[in-house]
Amino acid sequence: DGITTTGNSAIKNLNFTGFTGTLNANGRFIYGNLILSSGMTLTAAGASTTTFAATSGTNTITSAGQTIDFPVTFNGAGGTFACSDALTLGSTRALTIANGTLQLKDGTTSTVGSFVTSGTTPKFLQSTTSGTQATISDASGTVSVSYLTIQDSNATGGAAWDANASTNVDAGNNTGWFFAPTPSVSNEVTMRLRSFTQPRRF
Repeated sequence: DGITTTGNSAIKNLNFTGFTGTLNANGRFIYGNLILSSGMTLTAAGASTTTFAATSGTNTITSAGQTIDFPVTFNGAGGTFACSDALTLGSTRALTIANGTLQLKDGTTSTVGSFVTSGTTPKFLQSTTSGTQATISDASGTVSVSYLTIQDSNATGGAAWDANASTNVDAGNNTGWFFAPTPSVSNEVTMRLRSFTQPRRF
């Protein structure tokens, strides 16, 4: 069987548990959960974007070992997108965070073709378990992010992970990211001591 969504369809939950057919690569907006099946086939590389656009609550993404060979964007103000396993994109496919919170599965390595932030709204990259890192890997190039709060993230894979923009926040337990150093404050105080054993001169 084949499942075809028309261009930029709006979908609540998309659950392929037990499905062994094919899903096309058309663009779509998902406002809930996505569950892929290990036995299904994703149509070969496509340039149309799948956008996760939920605006509240926690929404789950289960990749089931599939390589998602089309661009993926997270754009839901107030929404949290939690990966239940490693997220793997094709080697030329961008993962974009425009809004909301993306939680990568702790203890796993998620792989992207490139990692991008867009817009000036605050956005968040986290692990699904606070205090335990999730690894994100990009093979080459320079990843430059802005307006991103990063926590429990291990950035690796050969790319340079640049979070030097002043709009980014290092929320702790991160490795591989380059953050701008915190400005230091130095106060130099000059003190003059007066002897009380010597007579004062007027």
